[in-house]
Amino acid sequence: MDVREINEQIRHISHIFEDVLAERGLLESKLFPISEYISLSCYQCYEYQFDVMKQVFSRISPEELAKQSKKLLSDIHALSITYCWLYWSLGRMGKIFNEYGDDASNEPEEKREQWKWMLEQWHSLGTNYFNTGKPSVASSGYVNLAFEDETIDWLHNNMEPVTVEQTKKIRRAFGSVDLYAFLEECDARAKIVDHGPYSVGDDEILVVSEYTNLHDGKGDLWLPWSDTEAKLPSSSLGVAMTMKDVTARFNDVGTMTIEPGDYSKRVTGAVVYANRGNEVVPIGFDELDAYAEAADAAQAELYMKFAEWDKERLMVAGAIAYWRGFARYTDVVGITDKIDWGIADDIKEKYIPFFMDTDADPAFMRFGRFDEEMEEDPTLYLLPE
Repeated sequence: MDVREINEQIRHISHIFEDVLAERGLLESKLFPISEYISLSCYQCYEYQFDVMKQVFSRISPEELAKQSKKLLSDIHALSITYCWLYWSLGRMGKIFNEYGDDASNEPEEKREQWKWMLEQWHSLGTNYFNTGKPSVASSGYVNLAFEDETIDWLHNNMEPVTVEQTKKIRRAFGSVDLYAFLEECDARAKIVDHGPYSVGDDEILVVSEYTNLHDGKGDLWLPWSDTEAKLPSSSLGVAMTMKDVTARFNDVGTMTIEPGDYSKRVTGAVVYANRGNEVVPIGFDELDAYAEAADAAQAELYMKFAEWDKERLMVAGAIAYWRGFARYTDVVGITDKIDWGIADDIKEKYIPFFMDTDADPAFMRFGRFDEEMEEDPTLYLLPE
């Protein structure tokens, strides 16, 4: 891509970020200093993400990675594809605003070339992953469609009719898993992604929610604090539901919004599934009790653990959780053990003292400006032409 094409993509991802931020609202948590750890992790990514992703894409092309990820319980999906640009771009925004005089032309040429390369990899990955041929959920019309017909057929063929009470029980069990997964990632959705809507009949759609890297006591720990006494029955879990007379909208961080919100009466069928060995298999609705009980216990353990930590430790933990999100890529090519997933000493020494006393990066003032201003000067700085 030339610079003008790259800048068109920067305008696009700026709009995506603004929409996601508007949906989420304030970055608040009762436990974690979220704004601070996001900034810390983004500066880490600005300095070190390129080297990691260069190793990944020297071993597998974005096109091949997209092709092999269009499946159930994949770690490469709408949210992790968004990682390719999100964290780097926010770190870049902070560097330009705070250190380069609010002038992107002062950014080192080497960093501009790295940014161009990563946007090209993201664009190729996204356009080959999403069934629409577009690079993002937003450009696809706010649908998150990647599964092939064979996958949809498998889900549909394994569906069981459900009553309203069964649907509510399934939703409660997944609610427990959701809360645990969110807390383990330091109040972030990194383990959770929603897919759809797939049309499966007149006024009927199929939507999917998936969870990966849950702590089941097998294999390496996903995060340094993941080793809870409570262990889930498997490291992955998914549920697909068919619904009638609802609308579903998706975003690039893998979240769906269904209207009406209380849709239990609209669900016509469901299937729950997990990875068992190297195979995705359906599991009985009655098995969800074990997931919910383990998730509730693990969440309580994590909460007690985190509640004892001071701001600095919580800040570094959140930054590690974000940074280690790229292990979803290095796992694919078998180099995860070769990467240092801690926050680099130079990043900690430079930024932690500031964020111990300040709860927001000064560059955050670029959020929420007037639309006319952001059209000329997007939140995520354009490259100089």
